[in-house]
Amino acid sequence: MRYLLLQAQVPVVTGWAQNTFLGIEVWQYCSALAVLLAGFMLKKFLEVVVIRWLVSLFAKTSFKYDEMIVQALGRPLSAFAIVGCVHAAVYILALHVQSKTVQVLELIQKSYLVAVGVLVVWGAYRLVDVVAEYLDDIAAGKDDTLRGQFMPLIKQALRVFTLIVGTLTILATLEVDVIGLLAGLGIGGIAIALAAQDSVGNLIGTFSVLADRPYKVGDWIIVGNKVDGFVEEIGFRSTKVRTWPKTLMSIPNKTMATEIIDNWSRMPKRRVKMNVGVTYAATPEQMEALLQQIRDILKQDNDVDQDFHLVRFTDFGSSSLDILLYYFTVPIGWDDHLAVRERINLKIMHTVKQTGLAIAIPARSVRIDSALHWLSDNHTNDD
Repeated sequence: MRYLLLQAQVPVVTGWAQNTFLGIEVWQYCSALAVLLAGFMLKKFLEVVVIRWLVSLFAKTSFKYDEMIVQALGRPLSAFAIVGCVHAAVYILALHVQSKTVQVLELIQKSYLVAVGVLVVWGAYRLVDVVAEYLDDIAAGKDDTLRGQFMPLIKQALRVFTLIVGTLTILATLEVDVIGLLAGLGIGGIAIALAAQDSVGNLIGTFSVLADRPYKVGDWIIVGNKVDGFVEEIGFRSTKVRTWPKTLMSIPNKTMATEIIDNWSRMPKRRVKMNVGVTYAATPEQMEALLQQIRDILKQDNDVDQDFHLVRFTDFGSSSLDILLYYFTVPIGWDDHLAVRERINLKIMHTVKQTGLAIAIPARSVRIDSALHWLSDNHTNDD
């Protein structure tokens, strides 16, 4: 490449075009400006005509990734036209540089290679979204509940990989000893490993979360005795949970991999366990009728799971005759679950009233005979 640059023919010009300014002839300025204008025109043509035409063309196909690829690579390709024209213009301006000509031309060549390498890495970086979308579709094809769950994690991993590989490739293009550089980094590997223990632990925790899938975005989880909320994002280092007070907690994935996670969103149905106490004025016949009517209430409600429910007169309480209700609601969402409980409770209240009974109020008897005797004696003495 160096010899080709040195042997390039300089155009023969005469007259005013030979005038110089800052050591550069007028025709060189004009040629460089023309090349730059051509580059900007080519960039606009690619963006406004070619790329838009390709996007509209691929939008009509059933394969959705072709349109995404064109949109991802559109800007890097148009930038490539500018980079090429800028370097061509700089080369034209440097044609008559007399001192260190070879070094100047090599510098232009290397800068061009670096710029092209950066554009390639940029294009690959933008393609990460397309690859992540493709992998997400594959995962959703096997289990639709996984759609979008690990998209942020996949994107982060692919972007980091792209930047590392791209940087090493550009350095290798500049004839940097990449192997030696990596070996040099290996000398400080022990110190880095000690400093990065938490990061490595979080990375392993991330893979554990990916493999076990104990939760997904949108799930209501309880972790230990501090975390209670909905999963908003599963990241490369941590999981973000929106708590009930609407604060955002970031839990390291290392912790998520070792703690016990209670996933409330995975409940197939939601339990209700409660006691209804009626007064001791109830007769056995009234209790039997009340029990049967409560059972009928549960059987006739579509939001009550019919696989299992219990209504039993269980205890003679201190102030009430206690009836145990044990059933499950089909809706597991908190508000929907509470709506079912509210409806059942109101029906039970109406039934208790219609049966001629009453809900017992907790009561406690306190003997005050001694206190009355003491007051009576004191009152007599005062007289």
